[in-house]
Amino acid sequence: MRRLIYIFLMLVVGCFLATGIVACSNDNCMGNSNGIPLAAFYEGNNAVTLPSLTVYGIGAPNDSAIIRNSSASQVYLPLRITATTCEYVLDYNGTEIDNDTLTLNYDIIPYFESRECGAMYNFDIKSWEFTCHAIDSVAIPDTRITNADVVTIKIFMQ
Repeated sequence: MRRLIYIFLMLVVGCFLATGIVACSNDNCMGNSNGIPLAAFYEGNNAVTLPSLTVYGIGAPNDSAIIRNSSASQVYLPLRITATTCEYVLDYNGTEIDNDTLTLNYDIIPYFESRECGAMYNFDIKSWEFTCHAIDSVAIPDTRITNADVVTIKIFMQ
């Protein structure tokens, strides 16, 4: 009889643990809850690394740099959910090339993923502008920015 009670208690505890693990797990959620565009640098069809780049947002809180004086082949350009335009400065440190700016105009799309993941934000890029000091062109092949970790902005350098 004791053995049956023990087995029953173990089954009950096992069921609670299994239910808790399944119900509270967020393994199906991607790490980032908002879409963040990933920009990559190119010369022609070839990816390139810029040797000494500083990128910061104009009007960003504390004007903090996204990257500072670093070599970079890619950079994340976070978008604000409190505005529909973001501007970034690309400073080519140690060169005689003037800074470039990239402006993204977008719509904010709230998106409910699931109960485990909650709400997220996607962004639809409506238009973009840039200066042409070192930038030749900018392409955004898919204007829907999600939290997928893929290159969404291609910056072609001169």
